[in-house]
Amino acid sequence: MIKSKSQNKNGKEKPKKYKRRPDAFTVHVFLEPTEEKFKLDDVYHDMTIAQLKDELEIVTGIPVSLQRLSYLDEGELPDHTDVRGNDFVPGCTVQLKVWPMYRELIEVIVANDIEWLFKLGVTGQSDYHTPASDYMTKKSRKVWLEDRAFIALCLAAHRGHEEMTVKLIENGADVNKQTPTGKTPLHLASAKGNGDIINTLLNHGADVAAEDHSGNTALMIAERFGSKVCSRNLFQFQWQERAKKIKPSKKVPLFAHQYHDSSFPVWKRGSSAQIYVSKILKPGEYEGTALSAPKGGRHPSVIHKQVRDATFFSDSQDSSETVPDDISQGTQNSTTKGRKETNMKKPLSYNEWLQKQKEIERKIMLENKKKAEEEMKRKMEEEEKKKEEEEKLGYEMWLAEREHEKLEKSPRHPSANKSHANVPSSVPLLPVNHDGALRVYLRSLGKSKTGVNYEDWLNEKEMEINQLVKQLSAVE
Repeated sequence: MIKSKSQNKNGKEKPKKYKRRPDAFTVHVFLEPTEEKFKLDDVYHDMTIAQLKDELEIVTGIPVSLQRLSYLDEGELPDHTDVRGNDFVPGCTVQLKVWPMYRELIEVIVANDIEWLFKLGVTGQSDYHTPASDYMTKKSRKVWLEDRAFIALCLAAHRGHEEMTVKLIENGADVNKQTPTGKTPLHLASAKGNGDIINTLLNHGADVAAEDHSGNTALMIAERFGSKVCSRNLFQFQWQERAKKIKPSKKVPLFAHQYHDSSFPVWKRGSSAQIYVSKILKPGEYEGTALSAPKGGRHPSVIHKQVRDATFFSDSQDSSETVPDDISQGTQNSTTKGRKETNMKKPLSYNEWLQKQKEIERKIMLENKKKAEEEMKRKMEEEEKKKEEEEKLGYEMWLAEREHEKLEKSPRHPSANKSHANVPSSVPLLPVNHDGALRVYLRSLGKSKTGVNYEDWLNEKEMEINQLVKQLSAVE
């Protein structure tokens, strides 16, 4: 099938209705296994045998993989040759043969013998075999049986055997499998206008939008062969499938005028145009836009704006523009009646409104940034305060321990007498300014809040201890 195309409004290509070529002629086809005769009305000299088989697939319902064409002799016609090279003439008869392994299958389907059909290997559980199938693996045999079931379904759908079609589908035949040229059983049933078969295939999951290798759907093939009933059913089913995929839009808030019923007069009709009565906008929405009727000449809203600018706004840019005579005349009449011009505030333009919104957003962003900096500063102050408290607590504990030790070493302490008795005469003194762990720690603390250096304080304590030791040695 040759399909010419044109472009629609959106620039996309759309298929046109099938049109027969002026140089086409008719050829008769004789199907040898069933002795049926078919007629091809659209054959032309530069058509290849492969294209001729593609047309025969639609006319006879036999997939191209089974077809063997011959003319004038028993030799099979090569697919790459054309009609002219094989000496076809208008009204000639071409023999169509099939491979011997499928001959009996085609004869049974054409005869509509359902009982005998299911003995010929069209189900997965069939024990049917041929000399070639005896050497197949389990996987290859499964594919072979599926192919036979699909061939039977194609031919049964093409010949209009509804009961046979239903049983084949129920026993595992694939309704969406395609022939080597891309055709499905729905394509073949549409070519013959079998409405009942089409409904059966669609109800069992056939893809109505499936295309063959030429881009033809079942609807296109039905229209080509003039089946209006099938075309209408396919078209209706196609839209029903599309409607199922459409999701309802999310609920959006209604404007005030949308809450009223259809009798509420929201449109005002006039000789010039249609003006929307209600002008209700959401808070913060740009007020320079308004719903209006389709453009047709100069809209009344434009005239109203020009009159308003010429009358009220002394600093309006539009006031300096040329104003139509009817507007200027109406303005003069209004001023002559004693109406005083007022310097009213002109509505914001879109750029001004947008700049204002950006300024508001910038201020909000600066405020948020300032708050974040203040919060960070507060946290840092709290951490420093907490650290000072911890250092102060550590210093107080250490000082308490030193006082306790000093008290224990004092002569007035009960344990001092015992210790003095055992103190040798040559007691070594503490080294002053010796870098120990305690001195390094105090040096890291720096100065206290009163300004006293912790390391100097340690030096004084060490000197006091040395003097106390000397006194104890002198007493002994």
